[in-house]
Amino acid sequence: MSGVENRYQPRVSLKVEIGIHTETNFYTGFAMNVSAGGIFIATHVPAKVGEEIPLSFTLPNSPKPIEAVGVVCWYREYNPLYPETHPGMGLKFKEIPEAVEKTIDDYIKNIREPYFHPEEDE
Repeated sequence: MSGVENRYQPRVSLKVEIGIHTETNFYTGFAMNVSAGGIFIATHVPAKVGEEIPLSFTLPNSPKPIEAVGVVCWYREYNPLYPETHPGMGLKFKEIPEAVEKTIDDYIKNIREPYFHPEEDE
């Protein structure tokens, strides 16, 4: 793993396709979680730390795609000892418009974790 992961904002699970543009490629990957500050993208071929990547993705509460630029802050390689842990890269959003940040914040605030109700003895 490279880089240091610092989280200052709430992060929630997100399973959506995401368009990733690099100087040499355009490909579709999967976003695994998002915050107003950044996004984790599952991929076996992460970009280099420090690389700026234009992104495009749609949140369930957004009628149009979100366009943003992310800076790769860290990456995680595939580890066969932990196959359930996705390889990928963490990107910090770079100067996103206030309206986009609000759309992401609204999405996060409206996510509800399932409640656990233990069975009661009868």
